[in-house]
Amino acid sequence: MLTKEAAEQLNHLIIIANDGKIGYAQAADNVNAPMLKAMFVRLSSERAEFAEQLTRLVIAGGAEPEHGSGPVGTLHRVWIDIKTAFVTDDNRSVLNECIKGDQAAESAYETALKEPSLSDEQRNVVEQQLKLTRDALFSLKQEQDQVAD
Repeated sequence: MLTKEAAEQLNHLIIIANDGKIGYAQAADNVNAPMLKAMFVRLSSERAEFAEQLTRLVIAGGAEPEHGSGPVGTLHRVWIDIKTAFVTDDNRSVLNECIKGDQAAESAYETALKEPSLSDEQRNVVEQQLKLTRDALFSLKQEQDQVAD
Protein backbone atom coordinates (compact mmCIF):
# COMPACT_ATOMS: atom_id res chain seq x y z
CA MET A 1 0.00 0.00 0.00
CA LEU A 2 1.12 3.49 -0.81
CA THR A 3 1.35 5.96 2.01
CA LYS A 4 -0.65 9.14 1.56
CA GLU A 5 2.61 11.06 1.07
CA ALA A 6 3.98 8.67 -1.56
CA ALA A 7 0.66 8.71 -3.44
CA GLU A 8 0.68 12.52 -3.42
CA GLN A 9 4.24 12.63 -4.79
CA LEU A 10 3.56 10.08 -7.52
CA ASN A 11 0.28 11.76 -8.46
CA HIS A 12 2.07 15.11 -8.68
CA LEU A 13 4.57 13.51 -11.06
CA ILE A 14 1.68 12.15 -13.17
CA ILE A 15 0.39 15.72 -13.55
CA ILE A 16 3.92 16.93 -14.40
CA ALA A 17 4.32 14.15 -17.00
CA ASN A 18 0.93 14.97 -18.54
CA ASP A 19 1.88 18.64 -18.66
CA GLY A 20 5.10 17.66 -20.42
CA LYS A 21 3.28 15.42 -22.90
CA ILE A 22 0.87 18.20 -23.85
CA GLY A 23 3.55 20.90 -23.73
CA TYR A 24 5.96 19.05 -26.00
CA ALA A 25 3.17 18.27 -28.47
CA GLN A 26 2.32 21.97 -28.52
CA ALA A 27 6.01 22.87 -28.89
CA ALA A 28 6.22 20.56 -31.93
CA ASP A 29 3.35 22.53 -33.47
CA ASN A 30 5.09 25.86 -32.79
CA VAL A 31 8.51 25.27 -34.35
CA ASN A 32 9.52 25.23 -37.98
CA ALA A 33 12.79 23.27 -37.71
CA PRO A 34 12.18 19.60 -38.61
CA MET A 35 14.80 18.32 -36.13
CA LEU A 36 13.24 20.28 -33.26
CA LYS A 37 9.77 19.13 -34.27
CA ALA A 38 10.92 15.49 -34.24
CA MET A 39 12.64 15.91 -30.87
CA PHE A 40 9.52 17.47 -29.32
CA VAL A 41 7.29 14.70 -30.68
CA ARG A 42 9.67 12.10 -29.20
CA LEU A 43 9.73 13.89 -25.83
CA SER A 44 5.93 14.15 -25.82
CA SER A 45 5.70 10.37 -26.30
CA GLU A 46 8.30 9.83 -23.59
CA ARG A 47 6.30 11.95 -21.14
CA ALA A 48 3.15 9.97 -22.02
CA GLU A 49 5.05 6.80 -21.10
CA PHE A 50 6.20 8.44 -17.84
CA ALA A 51 2.56 9.14 -16.93
CA GLU A 52 1.56 5.56 -17.77
CA GLN A 53 4.37 4.08 -15.66
CA LEU A 54 3.51 6.30 -12.71
CA THR A 55 -0.20 5.54 -13.05
CA ARG A 56 0.54 1.80 -12.90
CA LEU A 57 2.58 2.35 -9.71
CA VAL A 58 -0.22 4.31 -8.05
CA ILE A 59 -2.83 1.69 -8.97
CA ALA A 60 -0.56 -1.15 -7.82
CA GLY A 61 -0.18 0.69 -4.51
CA GLY A 62 -3.94 0.77 -4.04
CA ALA A 63 -4.43 4.50 -4.62
CA GLU A 64 -6.37 6.49 -7.18
CA PRO A 65 -4.16 7.99 -9.93
CA GLU A 66 -4.47 11.57 -11.12
CA HIS A 67 -5.61 12.28 -14.66
CA GLY A 68 -5.12 15.35 -16.78
CA SER A 69 -2.72 18.21 -16.35
CA GLY A 70 -2.23 20.94 -13.81
CA PRO A 71 -3.09 24.64 -13.84
CA VAL A 72 0.56 25.73 -13.92
CA GLY A 73 1.21 23.62 -17.01
CA THR A 74 -1.86 25.06 -18.70
CA LEU A 75 -0.70 28.60 -17.97
CA HIS A 76 2.78 27.74 -19.26
CA ARG A 77 1.33 26.46 -22.56
CA VAL A 78 -0.83 29.57 -22.95
CA TRP A 79 2.33 31.64 -22.43
CA ILE A 80 4.09 29.69 -25.20
CA ASP A 81 1.14 30.35 -27.53
CA ILE A 82 1.16 34.08 -26.78
CA LYS A 83 4.93 34.38 -27.01
CA THR A 84 5.24 32.50 -30.31
CA ALA A 85 2.46 34.61 -31.78
CA PHE A 86 4.47 37.80 -31.24
CA VAL A 87 8.11 36.75 -31.35
CA THR A 88 9.90 36.30 -34.66
CA ASP A 89 12.41 33.70 -33.40
CA ASP A 90 9.83 31.02 -32.50
CA ASN A 91 12.33 28.17 -32.22
CA ARG A 92 14.40 29.95 -29.58
CA SER A 93 11.33 31.01 -27.58
CA VAL A 94 9.84 27.52 -27.63
CA LEU A 95 13.18 25.95 -26.62
CA ASN A 96 13.48 28.39 -23.72
CA GLU A 97 10.00 27.52 -22.49
CA CYS A 98 10.66 23.77 -22.82
CA ILE A 99 13.82 24.17 -20.77
CA LYS A 100 11.86 26.01 -18.07
CA GLY A 101 9.25 23.26 -18.07
CA ASP A 102 11.80 20.47 -17.73
CA GLN A 103 13.67 22.37 -15.02
CA ALA A 104 10.41 22.48 -13.06
CA ALA A 105 9.92 18.75 -13.73
CA GLU A 106 13.47 18.03 -12.56
CA SER A 107 12.73 19.84 -9.31
CA ALA A 108 9.49 17.87 -8.82
CA TYR A 109 11.32 14.58 -9.34
CA GLU A 110 14.04 15.58 -6.87
CA THR A 111 11.37 16.43 -4.30
CA ALA A 112 9.59 13.12 -4.87
CA LEU A 113 12.82 11.21 -4.29
CA LYS A 114 13.02 12.75 -0.80
CA GLU A 115 9.84 10.86 0.15
CA PRO A 116 11.09 8.08 2.46
CA SER A 117 8.04 5.84 2.00
CA LEU A 118 8.58 5.20 -1.73
CA SER A 119 9.17 1.52 -2.38
CA ASP A 120 12.31 0.38 -4.18
CA GLU A 121 10.32 -0.13 -7.39
CA GLN A 122 8.73 3.32 -7.14
CA ARG A 123 12.07 4.94 -6.37
CA ASN A 124 13.70 3.17 -9.35
CA VAL A 125 11.01 4.42 -11.74
CA VAL A 126 11.25 7.98 -10.41
CA GLU A 127 15.07 7.90 -10.62
CA GLN A 128 14.95 6.61 -14.21
CA GLN A 129 12.44 9.27 -15.23
CA LEU A 130 14.58 11.94 -13.56
CA LYS A 131 17.60 10.72 -15.52
CA LEU A 132 15.67 10.88 -18.80
CA THR A 133 14.39 14.36 -17.89
CA ARG A 134 17.96 15.49 -17.25
CA ASP A 135 19.04 13.95 -20.56
CA ALA A 136 16.27 15.90 -22.30
CA LEU A 137 17.37 19.10 -20.55
CA PHE A 138 20.92 18.56 -21.77
CA SER A 139 19.69 18.04 -25.35
CA LEU A 140 17.42 21.08 -25.16
CA LYS A 141 20.28 23.25 -23.94
CA GLN A 142 22.51 21.98 -26.77
CA GLU A 143 19.80 22.87 -29.28
CA GLN A 144 19.41 26.26 -27.62
CA ASP A 145 23.15 26.91 -28.06
CA GLN A 146 22.92 25.99 -31.76
CA VAL A 147 19.91 28.23 -32.32
CA ALA A 148 21.74 31.08 -30.57
CA ASP A 149 24.73 30.78 -32.93
